[in-house]
Amino acid sequence: MREVSIHVGKRIRLYRKMKNMTIESFASLIGKSKATVSKYENGDISIDIETLFVIAEALDVSIIQLIDYECVKDGADSGESTEGKRYGKKRMYLYFFDGRRGRIVKNVVEILGNGESGVYGADLYADLENMGNCDSCKYLYHGTMRRYDTFTNFHFENQNNKMERVFLYAINSFSHTGRMIGMFSGLSTQPMLPVSFKFILSPHIMEENEEMKELLRFSKEDIRTIKKLNMFVVKQHL
Repeated sequence: MREVSIHVGKRIRLYRKMKNMTIESFASLIGKSKATVSKYENGDISIDIETLFVIAEALDVSIIQLIDYECVKDGADSGESTEGKRYGKKRMYLYFFDGRRGRIVKNVVEILGNGESGVYGADLYADLENMGNCDSCKYLYHGTMRRYDTFTNFHFENQNNKMERVFLYAINSFSHTGRMIGMFSGLSTQPMLPVSFKFILSPHIMEENEEMKELLRFSKEDIRTIKKLNMFVVKQHL
């Protein structure tokens, strides 16, 4: 299955770029030639298990993060739609508004695994230029998702800065759109401070317009609630 080698190669390239390593420096680090690393990343050759461990150690990730390929079975009898799935993963689209730059920030969350014990693996591709290309992300986070009756929460760790953690708390949707609203908490840069944003999490790509900006901005009601309770509260209104 060359698809597996291609997937692993893309993972290696993505994590390498997150570490700001050139192919030359990475090849030297793992004791391989530039040409060999290029073939790894393009999926042209399969990688033996010993080399995978060396690569994972050099990238400071777990080997699971390199081989998290899941095949979508043909003719599945569950009747579940495969829309939004990639290599057996469920993809969701997350938006929040950055008031410092006056723009909507695009992100992708990929949920993987079978949810044993109620815990799923998850990746967050943050600040994307293009929703269709996760490799265009500025930041990459790896973590878990837990879903409960009323809420779903995510816990992520920045793969390039282990100090930074991101927490997402989403109110589960009971509408036909499947969209969720919630709170995104983590560390900001410029300046480096703890911050929280209101976010929308959708199973489908949404149109970025003024209506979305208004949903993501703090409303007058939000401000009144913050002053009254001395806490940031997100209410369901999608």
